[in-house]
Amino acid sequence: MSGDHSAAEVQIRDEGPMLVASAVLAGCQPAAVLAAFTDPDLVRQWWRGELTADLVPGGAYRVAFPAIPATLTGAVVSFRPGDSLEFGWAWDGEADNPPSTVLVSVAPRAAASDSTVLTIEHGPHGDNEAGQTARTEHREGWEYFLPRLVETLTGT
Repeated sequence: MSGDHSAAEVQIRDEGPMLVASAVLAGCQPAAVLAAFTDPDLVRQWWRGELTADLVPGGAYRVAFPAIPATLTGAVVSFRPGDSLEFGWAWDGEADNPPSTVLVSVAPRAAASDSTVLTIEHGPHGDNEAGQTARTEHREGWEYFLPRLVETLTGT
């Protein structure tokens, strides 16, 4: 996969307090794309994390990243198989930063029945220094990891 190709697949933009990332995954059905956030084997491949999740409202959603080392901890807000997953996001040991929420949604692409549009909404991020730092870190993380997700699921 070339960097140019993956950059064209992924778009990330600021929308007020939220970061909104999107990607079109050719040849992938929505359920397979959402599994990238719910299947421990897939999470390990693209996010390089160890997922532990109980996919019911209030259930734990935890991803340990040994290479950093850091651990994302949160709770599942909602899970609709083949449609969406919403979970809380906080880094262990960073009580100063308010937790944020990640909403992952998938939908068939209207123009191509064998493609899926992935949308991630991450926030809210405050206007204070801590909020702006979190926004920058989250944006950099999605810029790095979403092309890896595209590559993992499409092979391109």
